[in-house]
Amino acid sequence: MYTAVEFALIARRHMHLYGTTPEQLATVAATIRNNGSDHPGAVYYGRGPFTVEDILASRIVADPFHLLDCSTTSEGGAAVILTTAERAADLPVVPVRILGGGSDALGPFYQHPPRWDLTGSREAGIPNGYVGRRAAQHAFRTGGLTPADVDVCEFYDPFSFEIIRQFEAFGFCTEGEGGPFVMDGRIGPGGQYPITTDGGTMSFGHSGVPQHLQRVIRAVHQLQGRCDTNQVKDAEVALCSNGGAGALFTHVLLLGKELA
Repeated sequence: MYTAVEFALIARRHMHLYGTTPEQLATVAATIRNNGSDHPGAVYYGRGPFTVEDILASRIVADPFHLLDCSTTSEGGAAVILTTAERAADLPVVPVRILGGGSDALGPFYQHPPRWDLTGSREAGIPNGYVGRRAAQHAFRTGGLTPADVDVCEFYDPFSFEIIRQFEAFGFCTEGEGGPFVMDGRIGPGGQYPITTDGGTMSFGHSGVPQHLQRVIRAVHQLQGRCDTNQVKDAEVALCSNGGAGALFTHVLLLGKELA
């Protein structure tokens, strides 16, 4: 099995259970690819705009994923600087605080075919289809916040469906509602929950191991008001993620602007 097949198994199961449509997946993909098309630093810069029809017209890679539902492969790197709150106060940029985080896993990643209903020994009611739920709950609990407090969702985007799954797993909507949830502009620039605002791995860059840091860096820039494109007005809280049910793990990190 290759990665697209592993994630496709999860997506197809969700479509079977809840009636999620290819158009809903394509809406996610078009949104993220257009974010990258607008970003001067993205590998897909200037290649849009992309429509839902463009996504659905690209060739099938692993049902239900079309080529443009899938992330790119590119080279690059990423790094973040951690320091104390006292030192951060003297820096020439707005400090951003780690409010909470967590990691949730249900097996050795990319070694076994994933199953939607696979459960671990802890809280057996949460299946692999919603891996990351425990991590998100812990992050929100630590930060004293809820999904309603999040201003920008810098979610990892290996495949279009993973965004739909994460909205359900992290508690932004109920199980089975992720498909309709991403429609009607909710996840686009200016929407309620802007996603992956630099284009993510679908069109900004996919450098492998630093992929989660890329989401963290973009979230930090959003909270600092430093984004050249798709800056979310007055953003104060961001949620970042990595992994996915196709990989049997998910990491989350909740960030917030330093309060005066």
